[in-house]
Amino acid sequence: MKNNIIAIDLGSTYTNIYKLGEGVVLMEPSVVVCDPTKRDKVKSVGAEAKRRLGKTVNANEVRFPIWEGQILDDKLATQMVEVFLNKITLNKLGFRPQVLLSVPCGIESDEIKRFEKVLNGANVYNISCVESPILTALGLNLPISDSTPCFIIDVGGGTTNIAAVSLDGVIAGVNVNMGGRNIDAMIIDCIEKTFGLKIGHLTAEYVKCEIGSLYEDDAMRVDVNGRDIYTGKPRSISIGSEDIRKPIQLFFDKIFEITEMLMAKLSPEVSAEIRQSGIFFAGGSSKIPGLNEYATEKLLIRSTCYENPENATVSGGGIVAGDKQLLKKLKLTRK
Repeated sequence: MKNNIIAIDLGSTYTNIYKLGEGVVLMEPSVVVCDPTKRDKVKSVGAEAKRRLGKTVNANEVRFPIWEGQILDDKLATQMVEVFLNKITLNKLGFRPQVLLSVPCGIESDEIKRFEKVLNGANVYNISCVESPILTALGLNLPISDSTPCFIIDVGGGTTNIAAVSLDGVIAGVNVNMGGRNIDAMIIDCIEKTFGLKIGHLTAEYVKCEIGSLYEDDAMRVDVNGRDIYTGKPRSISIGSEDIRKPIQLFFDKIFEITEMLMAKLSPEVSAEIRQSGIFFAGGSSKIPGLNEYATEKLLIRSTCYENPENATVSGGGIVAGDKQLLKKLKLTRK
């Protein structure tokens, strides 16, 4: 039954779920608050848990079960997935769905087994895994086919997938342990060094989303609260886009360096196709204003960013999950 088929993008920072016939039905942080003395005692999950980041007492511990695209804690990841599945299922005792799971580019068989183990723990056994860059291309509605490749840079929270793909699979790709969280950490360091103010990760993420920009003339500003590193007292400052532009540039410069290395490995035919079509960005951090122009300038190839890029992968998963022939063609087989 199609209403019992879903696609899951189980990311380091967000978990997205797409349900056939309904679209994206869940988008929540991949975060858990648990009792540090009883790690199997989960107190909150998702958005509720993220709000407690940096504000917990000794009786609570904020945990990220998935980090940089890998499962760090099987039990917590299983409980998190179970909560998310129950949120989109009217009856907790109902039949678990058929799942298409997006997995990082170039994932090893052992890591696939860990992802499957997590879903099995949540009573999900009908699982197909597909590499995320292909799903991203489909979710962006790109003209991809067996003979028409495209180039994807998907900037997630914990990792960035960089790949040339076609419907034959990943032609060349890499999963880089850098993502939006790294930008947040770099913004924290930048504000501390420049203004002598220590801010938390939630504040850094807010600053990135509100005023992060790669436009040289962007003049957006925001007030930021934190702790003065010299006096230890709370303090508020006003910062502008220009104050945090450098760390954002440094992050993407590194991503583009890896991109150029990967492009150098492509065949002349694939390079020619990509030169004509350009590069396509997805992932939450691709929403930073000016990225397409900055990438075009650095890589000397046309670059395109989209609205709602954080849903591209799971939307592509929904397309594949609903097409049996395409699913059979793209799903990974364990060695």
